[in-house]
Amino acid sequence: MPGKLIWLVGPSGSGKDSLLAALREREHPQLLVAHRYITRPFNAGSENH
Repeated sequence: MPGKLIWLVGPSGSGKDSLLAALREREHPQLLVAHRYITRPFNAGSENH
């Protein structure tokens, strides 16, 4: 099945989660949004795990 993989990267606070939330709301049948995984240790930063 051909498709496209798009990586969304940017600094904290740049709106990545907001953009992903807006894409999920569109409910396009061919659009799959992967889950977010943070791999660094919990105490390494201030982001939610």
